[in-house]
Amino acid sequence: MDILKSFAREEYQAHIAKLQQGMETQGLDMLLLSSSGSIFYASGYRSWYLSSLFRPVYVLVPKYGEPAIVLRYLEKSTVQNCSWITKIYCSGTVSRNYGQLDCTGYADGVQQYIASLDYSVKVIGYEGGRGLSFQWPVEYLEELREQLGGIQLVDGSAAITAARMVKTPWEIDRIRTAGYITERAIVDSFREIYPGRTTERELAAGIASRMCKGGIDHISYLTVNSGRQKLSTFNSYATDRVIEPNDLVLVDISGHIDGYASDLTRVFYAGRELPAAYQRMAELAKGCLDAGAAAMKPGMTAAELNDIMENYLKMSEYGEYVVHSSGHSIGLNVVEYPMIESGGTEKIRPGMVFALENGIYPYDKEKGAESIYLSFRLEDEIVMGENGGEWLSGPGKSIYTLSDFI
Repeated sequence: MDILKSFAREEYQAHIAKLQQGMETQGLDMLLLSSSGSIFYASGYRSWYLSSLFRPVYVLVPKYGEPAIVLRYLEKSTVQNCSWITKIYCSGTVSRNYGQLDCTGYADGVQQYIASLDYSVKVIGYEGGRGLSFQWPVEYLEELREQLGGIQLVDGSAAITAARMVKTPWEIDRIRTAGYITERAIVDSFREIYPGRTTERELAAGIASRMCKGGIDHISYLTVNSGRQKLSTFNSYATDRVIEPNDLVLVDISGHIDGYASDLTRVFYAGRELPAAYQRMAELAKGCLDAGAAAMKPGMTAAELNDIMENYLKMSEYGEYVVHSSGHSIGLNVVEYPMIESGGTEKIRPGMVFALENGIYPYDKEKGAESIYLSFRLEDEIVMGENGGEWLSGPGKSIYTLSDFI
């Protein structure tokens, strides 16, 4: 494998084959991919350039044959280095004189590629649902509709999610590695909490630096919440608040390696002697994940898995404090289709990877969930195997205390 490529050619070919299979099922002639995750999935191209909303990038996947990419000329060398795509349509400012331009603009590049195909393109699928979206300003989508004339632009997300939600062994290994690095960073940073001195922001900085040192190349989010008042904010970022003795600290963190995400939640108690009620609620949060992992089997629906996990908690003495569903698929995006929720009809298949999560959140019933004052949530990644689930991260300890780091 070329060391500059994002992944092996065999991996690239597997991705394209799965996308083309999904297109055939949905009756599409071509896919137009615009989101960073799908662009990477179908090409290997990954760049900070994709964060700019003023210069769109499209990857075009035909129902058979080789894909193409349409983008600005100055990104051509990045595509050549890290991607397997050879059909590159570049536009740019003519007066710059920086190289051979292939098209006058993005829509023109799409048109030229379509004209090069040896079959007629009548229906193009774009990212429009199932957690996917057209990444660029809607004016670019309207430009394509206008320029492509009689070609239909329809929601092609079913074909895309069908490919992306069942992971290859390489993708699974990336998620496993990201989870391992993230967990080590969290636990080693918990070790350095000094109640009455350490701030949330210092804890977050310790976790982030350890994640980067371990090989994480992108952090989607790093939330830290401590103390009764702040725990009601649920998913907010770190502040200068000092972690006080006997505080609960909940961290929810996602870090990526080679594009693929981890998503872990861990809880720390800033004391040595854990109250019995805290221990019980923490064990329920972990037991919920264990129950889900034990029940996972190919063919069950996402709703069935969710109900098993939720009911484990609802049957406990703290069952009235269950406030959300039980997780989601994970991959190039932290949250992907399908969700593990009531009503989820997608059947779980081998190769699907999920972040299982749920917990107990005591709150004042008269005030509602915005008054949450304790949070006991655990979250770990699991892959559906041929016969059952296999943990890719953790499963984590139900709760850490100062006594764990003597």
